[in-house]
Amino acid sequence: MNTTGSVYNIPENDAERVAALEHYQIAGSPREAAFDSICTLACQLFSVPVSHISFLDANIEHIKAEVGLNGLERVSRSEGFCTLAILEPKLMLIEDASQHQFLANHPHVIGETKIRFYAAAPVITSEGYIIGTLCLIDHAPRCLTHKERELLQQLAKIVMEQTELRYDNIILLEQKDQFIEVASHEMRTPLTTLMAAGQLLQKLNSTDHELIAQMNKNIHKLSLMVNDIFDTMRLTRKTFDIKLASFDLKTVIEHVQNYLQLVHQKELIIDGIIDVELYADEEKIERVLLNLIQNALKYAPGSPVTIQTQVAQGAIRLAVIDEGPGITQDKLSQIFRRYYRANLNNLQTGLGLGLYISAEIIMQHKGEIGVSSEPGKGCSFWFTLPFGQQASTS
Repeated sequence: MNTTGSVYNIPENDAERVAALEHYQIAGSPREAAFDSICTLACQLFSVPVSHISFLDANIEHIKAEVGLNGLERVSRSEGFCTLAILEPKLMLIEDASQHQFLANHPHVIGETKIRFYAAAPVITSEGYIIGTLCLIDHAPRCLTHKERELLQQLAKIVMEQTELRYDNIILLEQKDQFIEVASHEMRTPLTTLMAAGQLLQKLNSTDHELIAQMNKNIHKLSLMVNDIFDTMRLTRKTFDIKLASFDLKTVIEHVQNYLQLVHQKELIIDGIIDVELYADEEKIERVLLNLIQNALKYAPGSPVTIQTQVAQGAIRLAVIDEGPGITQDKLSQIFRRYYRANLNNLQTGLGLGLYISAEIIMQHKGEIGVSSEPGKGCSFWFTLPFGQQASTS
């Protein structure tokens, strides 16, 4: 074995071991509090300055959690000590690496890291595959008592249990999202039929106009909620496609106006130039405008609603402005979060998805989205879109 840098050694079942690791979808994933807590606890229990949890694939040691490594996320599998720790299903203990037969001249021993004490308990699946390690490091030689060795191995079992629990949660979320996506997709067809029937009734029936208008309003509301659920699932699964083409902003605004007249008997105030050609997904941009206007109508029902446009520096800025109660500063930073509902004036309806979806659409167009507001002075929800084909990729 090399004594100057690489400590690489490959288990006979490495291909199967790596496949077992990939099953858990954890290698390279972001840090999580549960794993961080195990490392913190390990440092406290064993009085060491460094602890880390690593998962090793074919080439990389992914550091899932650490204390004392300054946020290190990965190292080459051929360089880390853990490549030795996954060779056998037992505790690996090095009391003084500077005196070790193979590691004495390793860069982590003679360099700034100055590893002396190293202990690693393997993280073992129920099928017997070693997918990772829970490690302790100290800069001075030391040993572990029999009881401490058992304790470290028990902590490694907790790491495996947490990995299993994490995987189970992933599967449950995927199943939930799949069910919601299928259910919302199946609801769209009958809702489309209902919407068409409602519009036809409104044209043919002159005696129950108010009742039919209310029915159409509720059908449209339900349709928007179903579309929000469906699109949120597509965003989660990264299957939300943007179809770019040239179109006239004026046409989109006219569609929005016709919708508001039909469903809400509401007129829009237009402030600025709307006869502008854009290169974007026309349907999605119309969706964003409708979401912002629906938001204004919900929280400022008696207020006029204005669409304001400004053209400057290769982009257009559109704002939907109302004169309602406004939003407090503590809510502004959360307003575009998934499932967030502002609960203004004890009014909390919808699913909290419309603004989240709008933000995702605009970001996929390389635009920006935001809101400005003060309590009692209304809201201005705005977004920008670049002109031309510079917005063609995200």
